[in-house]
Amino acid sequence: MVSINGTLLFQFLNFFILVAILAKFAYKPLLKALEDRRNKIASDLDEAAQARESAEKMKTDYEAQIRNARAEAQAIVDKAVKQADKEAQAQLNAIRNQITREKEIAQAEIANEREAAIRAMRNEVVTLSMAVAEKLLKKNMDTDMNAKLIADCIEKLHAQKAKGN
Repeated sequence: MVSINGTLLFQFLNFFILVAILAKFAYKPLLKALEDRRNKIASDLDEAAQARESAEKMKTDYEAQIRNARAEAQAIVDKAVKQADKEAQAQLNAIRNQITREKEIAQAEIANEREAAIRAMRNEVVTLSMAVAEKLLKKNMDTDMNAKLIADCIEKLHAQKAKGN
C-alpha cells in the first residue's frame, strides 16, 4: 500500500511548484509562440490570397490587352486591305481610262487615214478621168463636152462614196 509520509507530500508540493513555474515561464511563452505562429500563418495565407487575386487581375488585364492588341492588329490589317483594294481599283480605272483614250486616238487616226485614202483615191480617179477625157478629146471633142464629162465623173464618184458610207 501506499504510505503517506512527508516525502510524498514534499514530492507533490515540488510537483505543483514545478507545474506552476513551468506554467508561468514555459507554458505561457510556448502558447504565445504558438499564437504568434498561428497569426503569422493566417497573415501569410491572407497575403497569398491577395497575391493570387492580384495575379488573377493581372492575368485578366493581360488577356484584355492581348485581345485589344489583336483587335487593333486586325483593324490595321483590314484598313491595309481596304487601302490596297482602293488603290488597285484606282489603278484599274486609270488603265481603263488610258485604254479608252488610246482607243479614241486610234479611231481618230483610222478615220483620218481613211479620209486621206478617200482623197487620194478621188484624186486618182480625177486624174484617170482626166486621162480618159484627154484621150476622148483628142478625137475632136470641144471644151463644153470635156467639162460635162468631168462633172459627170465627179457626180458618179460622189454617188459611189455616198453608197459606200
